[in-house]
Amino acid sequence: MNIYFSGSIYGGRQKLDTYKKLVKELSKFGKVLDEEVADDNVLIKEENITDNDVFETLVKKINIADVIFAEVTVPSLGVGYEIGYADSHGKKIIAIYDKTVTPKITTMLRGNKNLKIISYTDISEIINNLEDILKEE
Repeated sequence: MNIYFSGSIYGGRQKLDTYKKLVKELSKFGKVLDEEVADDNVLIKEENITDNDVFETLVKKINIADVIFAEVTVPSLGVGYEIGYADSHGKKIIAIYDKTVTPKITTMLRGNKNLKIISYTDISEIINNLEDILKEE
């Protein structure tokens, strides 16, 4: 299974430790296509790559993904764009968020019946149920 992991980079890195845990656990179920989201140095590494090259690379990864797994606690234009792009291409999308940080996520996600949205209070709730979450639908 190809899993595209999406999480905030420029919008804020408050959930970086969560991203690291998720990428590690998701890799047990398939290839994580965008694991650099969980890299401490992703911003430094992107300094020498053109914006267009980053965009083209991410679009290619989304196109080959079987599922988009997005951590949406930290609002991010990029994550929103990735979800919208994936949705317009018929991808399975799972969006999770920490309801202790963000009690309610945007209506644009909540109102989209194509997305599976799961809230959590501790990331272990997601990790302990990851196999079932990925299998559903």
